Order: sequence, then structure tokens, then C-alpha cells
Amino acid sequence: MRYWPIAVMGFASLSLVACSGSDSNTQHPASGGGAGASGSSGSGGAIASGGSGGVAAGGSNSGGAGHGGTASMSRGWLYTVGNKIMVSNGTSGTQWMGRGVNIDDIYFCGWNYTLSQPSPEKKLETESASLIANWKPNFIRISLGMASSTTVSSWLTDDAKYKTPMIAVINSLTANPNVYVLVTLRSDASMIGQDMGDGDPEATGIPSDSSTTPDKMKFPNGTDPVYTGLVDAFAQNGSVLFGITNEPGGKTATDDTIAAAMSHAVSVIRAEEDKLGVPHHLVSVQGNGWTSQIGFYDKKPLTQDNVVYEVHGYPPMSSGYTFANIPVIIGEYGTLDATSAPPFFADLETKQISNLAWDFDAFSDCAPDLVSVTHDETKLNATDWGKLVQAYLTKHAQ
Repeated sequence: MRYWPIAVMGFASLSLVACSGSDSNTQHPASGGGAGASGSSGSGGAIASGGSGGVAAGGSNSGGAGHGGTASMSRGWLYTVGNKIMVSNGTSGTQWMGRGVNIDDIYFCGWNYTLSQPSPEKKLETESASLIANWKPNFIRISLGMASSTTVSSWLTDDAKYKTPMIAVINSLTANPNVYVLVTLRSDASMIGQDMGDGDPEATGIPSDSSTTPDKMKFPNGTDPVYTGLVDAFAQNGSVLFGITNEPGGKTATDDTIAAAMSHAVSVIRAEEDKLGVPHHLVSVQGNGWTSQIGFYDKKPLTQDNVVYEVHGYPPMSSGYTFANIPVIIGEYGTLDATSAPPFFADLETKQISNLAWDFDAFSDCAPDLVSVTHDETKLNATDWGKLVQAYLTKHAQ
């Protein structure tokens, strides 16, 4: 997200035809306690039953459902089949759609940029509890290192000031029934190129590895240990999704560079999950052009299982999130009005595209704001933009 208003584009001509795709929603049980049968886009993923069998690994994102055989897929875990996101009931699955908003971490989009506020997690928990009670989202995106300014938190070292309170916040969110949280590593000092040249130095980091790290002394393995640490923190939590980064490279990186960095980071996450013997969480990867362009993934999806492809737009165009081969989430969207919002929301419902509106924070102006800046977690007054989103969320609440 780049914090300035963007002109509204109309959606009157949006197509209401559902995404095409060759996958089936039917899940086929696999016998035994080992790895389940591999899925394909034609047959759906296989879900293992009995023993220690897990949701079968499909070999590619268009195929199977998840972890290949060392842990059972518990009810409520998400996985992908073709261009759909599914939710497991333990033996099979149904299509899932997330509807929600972006919230900020304890930096509050810069208001608490030095982390000097006492118990900021309590403010965030109170704000989030009201959001869930009154707006009824089932999907929330929270960005780590959000507008941290000169303070750069580390998930690996800043336990007391950052990691511990953020774990508490995220766990409090997922304690709500049927609420899923996309935990995005927005910025980290180990990332590459975290500067667009417009005063937003933590918006466009590309995760690094041992060969691309910006500082081999400080970060010999690049961003990899951070992803490992995030898996360790939420390994058993099936309501957590992992977001690799925010808007990698702004518009300066090539598609191939971004795809390679995303693929490597997903592999790091998968390796740690396999080491711990837990199911594969959904992982969101980002695109080019401030994550407004993900079509290159549709032509060549990543090979790992349970990958979803994230697009941002203010607002996003239908062609930017409608793809036959990949499951899509809209990680950020905004600046719709009473005329453009209804056809946009109708298109999302027809295509079952999970979506997250920007931005719910009463402490900073992080435009477009869903609530007014009151500096009070108990005074959450919806803006005109927020009223549109709130009406959409409550209409579809289950």
C-alpha cells in the first residue's frame, strides 16, 4: 500500500462470469497412513485418512491439497485445488471464501513507530475484538513491521517488545471461530530494496537468501530464518496463513526475480513444516507493479502446494484477479464508492475471490481509512468507505 488517495475506477462493465477452471471440487479419500495420492487439476486433491496420513501433496499448485503424510489435516485447515481455496472437514473439503480487512500491527501504521506505547497489544486486541463483533469478517490480514519508520523490529530478536505481543494478538484473532489471519512479513532488515524513493522505505522488500542477502555478516541466510521462526510460532494453528512480503520491488524487479524469491521463501516454509510434522499452511505470494500484476503466475504457477496468489488494487480490475489456473486473494483494495462497490462485490461473490479491504486503524491516517482517526480503540467510527465495506461483510457473515 502506498498511502495516498487513488482515483476511483468504475466497475459497471465487470463480467459476472465465474472463473473457468478444469478442477473438481470433489476430494477423494486416500487409504493408509502414508502420503496420500497426488492430486491433479482434473480430479481434485486426495485427502489421506487413517494413521498418520495427511492431505496429499499434489506436486504443483494446481493439484493436491497439502501436507504429504506426516500429519492429519484437521478440520478447518485451508488448502488449494486448482484455482479454488478449500476448507477441510477432516476427510473432504468445500470451497472457502474469505471476506475481511487489513489491520495494522503494534506500530499502528507509524503512530507507535518507536514502540514506546505501553501494552500496545491490548489496544490492538480491543480494536480487533470490536471489528470482529461489529463488522463480522472471517479474514484478516496483519502486516508485520508496518510503517516502523527508523525502528526495525526483528521476529528473531525483539521478543519482549514485538514478537511476544504480536503472537498474543494473532492468537487472539484466530481464537474467534472461523476467522483466518494472513500474517504478512511486510518488512525485515534482511530484505532487499526496501525503498521506493517516495518516503515509504518498508513497503517493497524482496526476501533474500544466502546468496542475495544485503548483509552477509548480519544476515548470512537472508530472510530464511524469519520464515522458519514464523512457522515455529504458528505451526499448529490452522487458522494462520503466511504472506511472503508486501509489494516486492515496487515496479523495479522483473517477474522472474520475484517468482524466484517467492518460490524460495515458500520452500523454506515447507521445509520447516515438514521438519515439525505439521500440515502445510496456505502461503500467499505477491506480484509485480506493487503487487497489481500476477498474470505471470497464471502462465507458470509455482510448483509448491497450497500457494495462493495475492493482488493489490485501488481498486483492482476484474482482469487482474480472474485467472483459470491459480487461486487468487485480493490482499488490499480500496477507494470504491456507492456506485462502483456493488458490481465489484458482486463479481467477487460470483467468482468466490477472497478479499481484504484497506485499512482498519483508529490511530493513524493510513488512507484509504475504514474508520476515522480517533486515537481511541473504543471509538471506531466508520468512514464512508468503511460503511460500504462493513455493509458487505455483515451481509455475507455466516
